[in-house]
Amino acid sequence: MQLIENISKELNAPPEMLFDAIRQSRKLVKHIKMKKRNGSDRTVYQPSKKLKIIQYWLINNIFVNLKVHYVATAFLKDISIKNNALRHVNGRYFLKLDIKDYFPSIKFGDFQPIICRWIAEKNPPIIESELLKVVQLSCFYRNDCLPIGYPSSPIISNIVMYEFDTKIVASLSSTDQYGAAAYTRYADDMTFSTKTKGACNNINSLVEKTLAEIESPKLKLNSSKTSFVSSSGGSALVTGLRICHDGHLTIHRKYKDKIRLLLSLYKKGTLAKNDIYSLKGHLAHIRHVDGLFYTKLQNKYFKTIQKLLIIE
Repeated sequence: MQLIENISKELNAPPEMLFDAIRQSRKLVKHIKMKKRNGSDRTVYQPSKKLKIIQYWLINNIFVNLKVHYVATAFLKDISIKNNALRHVNGRYFLKLDIKDYFPSIKFGDFQPIICRWIAEKNPPIIESELLKVVQLSCFYRNDCLPIGYPSSPIISNIVMYEFDTKIVASLSSTDQYGAAAYTRYADDMTFSTKTKGACNNINSLVEKTLAEIESPKLKLNSSKTSFVSSSGGSALVTGLRICHDGHLTIHRKYKDKIRLLLSLYKKGTLAKNDIYSLKGHLAHIRHVDGLFYTKLQNKYFKTIQKLLIIE
């Protein structure tokens, strides 16, 4: 297969290793069970290291050339949950929707025509049949479904969702029944905000109708996670961040209490070593998404935080 030969030369990797990765792509995959919040299990799939090499090459050389809508805010460089939440700071009424079985519902058959259209338009020096075969075997798993845990799954999902995202944005701006609505999608979590009372019910119907009309991918909402929220007199939670009634972002109160407790334990020298590195990660996250709270922590735990920052 010429494509694998080219990848091996470009990455200076043995071609036999990459050919073997393709041959055993559906065999050398680890299954890792993880608990969901509701107590049920989620299976995460970890491909072999040599298969990951092929996936990263595809991501950096092929998939980056395919369209991802600006409303998609997950898995993108320099885009975070803060960017996602900031688009909704002017909202008063919020609708949060969840797509059921998001990754497994996306099939190779949903992605294949997108690649074929790109090849037809750009005419890259790649044999179409070879590229399709490599993508199918390296980036999809049983029943040609998109697996949770593969490095290539996030970008593929965003590419496949481009048509849906485009239709929703166009529909929201086509009539005033939705108000001046904002829409973002963080993987399978969709957030809508508007200043118009009652508009969220109309948006919910719009999303259900659009999902039913789109032939690819075939997705359904997880109705048990549908949430209608108003920020009147309080705040709304968007991808883990709170949008307060005055428009500023902050983290959840329970999260703040947890960080204060961890800092207090570290100051006393009783925080476990693994939790120390976890605390460093939490502080970096807070500094990015909630600068005001981070400043308050600095004022109270300045020496403690400075001591943490020099730990490697």
